[in-house]
Amino acid sequence: MGGGRQSLVELFEAAPAALAELMVEGPRGGEPAWLPFGASGADQAELLVALLSEVVFLWDAEARLVVAARVEELSPTSLTARLGVIPADPVHHRPGEPVKAVTYHQARVEPRAGSWRGHVILDV
Repeated sequence: MGGGRQSLVELFEAAPAALAELMVEGPRGGEPAWLPFGASGADQAELLVALLSEVVFLWDAEARLVVAARVEELSPTSLTARLGVIPADPVHHRPGEPVKAVTYHQARVEPRAGSWRGHVILDV
């Protein structure tokens, strides 16, 4: 899974919903509940893996679908954010790609051609 955004914050805010779109088909309506999220790591690639791993966990373990993210603080080694989630709706939400995990293998966050790109490998 890869993607790019104009700023690093935009990348971290867009990635969770992009992964959720891959994992779950169906409407994303309703007012989300906002959950706190925090992580630390050796670099921004580790932070991205931790953030996306939380998306997988919330869906698999708590039946919550991430629909948005808001970065509150981002440094080279730490991330504080809020994840907007809605409850799973078995009538309207259908399984997409069955993501088991987000791996650290070849994970990277890097500037490229005036934007920021993130790359992770998903275990499906």
